[in-house]
Amino acid sequence: MTNRHRAFELFLRSASFVLTRDYGQAFSDVVLDDARMEYERLLPEVPDIGGAHNFFQPVMTVNGWIVALHRAMNTRGSAPEDAIRVCQEIFDQWLQKLPNFLLRLVGRLLFSAPARRYLERQAQRSQERRYVDDFVWRVERGPDGEMSLIFDECAVNKFYEAQGVDALKPYCNFFDVTYSRLMRMGIDATETIGLGCDRCALRYQHHRETVIPPNLQEIIGSGRASLEARRPTPIRPPVVNGQ
Repeated sequence: MTNRHRAFELFLRSASFVLTRDYGQAFSDVVLDDARMEYERLLPEVPDIGGAHNFFQPVMTVNGWIVALHRAMNTRGSAPEDAIRVCQEIFDQWLQKLPNFLLRLVGRLLFSAPARRYLERQAQRSQERRYVDDFVWRVERGPDGEMSLIFDECAVNKFYEAQGVDALKPYCNFFDVTYSRLMRMGIDATETIGLGCDRCALRYQHHRETVIPPNLQEIIGSGRASLEARRPTPIRPPVVNGQ
């Protein structure tokens, strides 16, 4: 088993808990089996945008997981936002296992001079367009210490389009909002290509309250009470061999 497969299995173990709790064991089992098959098919198509040399390569790896889970759930009747809700809870749980001081330290380090210089070098590299599927972005500095990552081309949206899963595009930035809340990075990610904007903008300001885009409010911002109210009737696998 490769490292990529091990990481995906870790993701599926976490997904199993959420799916079983929300939809039942039978639904969870069949969705996870379908997701494994879908991931095998999908894996060669996950873009290589520079490997370890590209800060955002892991983003593409994780989006392979998201597409695989979405397809497995969607064939069983779930909406795109249902898969995103599962993924958001998984990543939120993973991050919350880390000590608060470490999360806040990582959030603070993004605003340090060395981190900014690193991001600026990565952004400059992206302008060379070495990989057609890559992000093309730049770093901008705003008032009161705000730092913005401006994406003229978004690799995630390109990947979704190539895979024919345009329904996921409006949710392409859900993880940015998730980590920002825990790391106190004060992100405003309301401007995205996935919502029809000309560019994606991740605007950070340390200790500012994270802005939750309207389309993510009920996924990220409303808590378990809203999730319980909106949860669809559990979807069961189709009858197989009369059972």
